[in-house]
Amino acid sequence: MDELIDRARRGEATDSELGELGAWRRESAENERRYQATIRLLDAARSLGRDDLGLPRPSSAEIIARASSRRRFAGATVVARWAPWAIAAAAVVMAAVSLLGRTRIGDSVPGWGATEVVTGVSELATVQLGEGSVVRLAPSSRLRVLPGRDRTVHLEGRAFFAVQRLARHPLVVRTVAGDARVLGTRFEVATNADRLDLRVLEGTVALSTSRDRIEIGAGEEGGVRNGIVTRPTRVTAPAVAAWVGTFLAFQATPLGEAAREIERVYGTPVTVADTTLARETITATFTDRPVQEVVNVVCSVLNAHCEMQGGRIRIDR
Repeated sequence: MDELIDRARRGEATDSELGELGAWRRESAENERRYQATIRLLDAARSLGRDDLGLPRPSSAEIIARASSRRRFAGATVVARWAPWAIAAAAVVMAAVSLLGRTRIGDSVPGWGATEVVTGVSELATVQLGEGSVVRLAPSSRLRVLPGRDRTVHLEGRAFFAVQRLARHPLVVRTVAGDARVLGTRFEVATNADRLDLRVLEGTVALSTSRDRIEIGAGEEGGVRNGIVTRPTRVTAPAVAAWVGTFLAFQATPLGEAAREIERVYGTPVTVADTTLARETITATFTDRPVQEVVNVVCSVLNAHCEMQGGRIRIDR
């Protein structure tokens, strides 16, 4: 339905397609909310215009899906089998929760399919999984998306995850040292043969080995040492690690929290003037984009007003 909304917005839909779209919007209030959210998202995508180098930005369709890339790892060329939902690292990626299909009990996860992404010794990659989750992959790392009805990936190296919540389909991150099981959250994992380090920014992660299991909550870190799960400890100032670069990934994140991360990443003070607006959530991913562009997209998606003066940003109704 998202593609039809996009074609209708561009004036390319046929009369029968417009009739189908109108009937779908009238079916339920949820469909109408999804329609309006999609329109705001597409408007935000178009507002990006052209980048600072004069190169065209991804189209609205490309923002949701971009394929084909070649990666190098340990001196050898590896063709990463990127599905259509794998996103080039430089692109801005937005995945609104309202755009994703609802998963019924017993259904397989829409858009989930096997693939593999490998990064070189000085390379980062941003990958959007088919159901809306986003992974920032560190240098010299490998992510394998495993086939099947469940959301399971295998990680070698380091990655930051922003996981889309699907109540019946937890995401399992398998490593040689242990497994992390989550519903909807944001966290960082680093692993090698006998060690796993985990830091949770948002939500809760169940960390397990064949002998032990423990839950790690927001603002905590823990791990596995030689097969033994360590007790979680509080993190003084939980934040995405510096290695991710100029990168933001939100998954149904309250705007107030998103504003704090924008401020931390860009060093630009951000104020959300309306307390109710601060509780509204945003799902979006930005890779190597200027702060003004990030804020404009956030405000477009939430139908908010943004103002930037004197090196400060103010967001209001």
